[in-house]
Amino acid sequence: MQSANSKPKWQFNVDLVGGCNLRCPSCPVGNQPEVKQPRGFMKPEMLDRIVSKAKLECDGRVDFALYNWTEPFLHPHLAEMIQVINSHGLTAGISSNFNIMKNIDAVMEANPRYLKMSVSGFNQQSYGITHRKGDIELVKQNMKRVAEAKLRARASTRLAVPFHRYLGNHEEEVQMSAYAQSLGFEFDPAWAYLMPLEKVLALADPDATDVKLTDEDREVVARLALPLDKALEVVRDVDEEHCKLRDQQMAINCEGGVMLCCTVYDPRKYTLGSYLDIPLAELQALKKDHEQCKSCMENGLHVLFTYASTKLDEIALENVARHYPEAHLQSMSERHRRRPRGIRAWPRKLRRQWGKFRAPPN
Repeated sequence: MQSANSKPKWQFNVDLVGGCNLRCPSCPVGNQPEVKQPRGFMKPEMLDRIVSKAKLECDGRVDFALYNWTEPFLHPHLAEMIQVINSHGLTAGISSNFNIMKNIDAVMEANPRYLKMSVSGFNQQSYGITHRKGDIELVKQNMKRVAEAKLRARASTRLAVPFHRYLGNHEEEVQMSAYAQSLGFEFDPAWAYLMPLEKVLALADPDATDVKLTDEDREVVARLALPLDKALEVVRDVDEEHCKLRDQQMAINCEGGVMLCCTVYDPRKYTLGSYLDIPLAELQALKKDHEQCKSCMENGLHVLFTYASTKLDEIALENVARHYPEAHLQSMSERHRRRPRGIRAWPRKLRRQWGKFRAPPN
């Protein structure tokens, strides 16, 4: 019999707001402007009820991430929302584009589990293409603000930079890595891909979706370091019946509606119902019976979206080397094995500052 502690942990991705300040072409917020999303802000009372139900249904084995398709710093009371999670004995993770940084001291005092910053360059010329409407110099300034706020708050928050790898931004990866680590951020590069699921399915199995690729979508695909056509060939051959995005993850919008998956976008097609009104077992049955879920797994897209094949790493590195022989990128798996963790990975100067903050008062 499986013990409670051996059960897999659930992740709940909760969008606190209905939008984002950027319009990245690889993200549905940027490439599907015709699809209307719920507007407004989730209230603390609703989040509190969601957390209570999730803890009960998942035997307390649940983590919360306060983002999916949206920018959490747009919420006027983000720190309070983090405190809601804390009040249940849980912790919250946040991912941001760092172009908006409201109330950062209050957020750091709430001590989120992690704060990630998605980025795709170190200079505006390339960053502005892949993070449309973003300002990389503002991002760099806000990285400093976050590092300083963490020290002031004596927070244990893990700071991390997921760097989106495209063809041609390998030199900027080196620059951003050095800058990020000088401020105490961990650096986690990953191969960029096109989202949402509907767009990738338009390439993998056009008969399974009514979504069509635009010329801009094809430009994004051409910029990917991980070649999408070869990636689709790889994942189709992977025999994997388990999908952790379906079986261990719940995506909830700012109105409390459950989406089929964290990778789909259109609420008209993929909203299963209100999380607060439908038992977890029933929601899971709705997922497994959904035709889009079946089409996704038949084409191996659940493998692609979780990087669940080492061959994806191999073909991406081969593609970069073919276009840029001077580039010497580490594989994702190699970087993860070597990735330093915690305060020991911080620069000496920052560790000294941390020690001063942690020392008891005289």
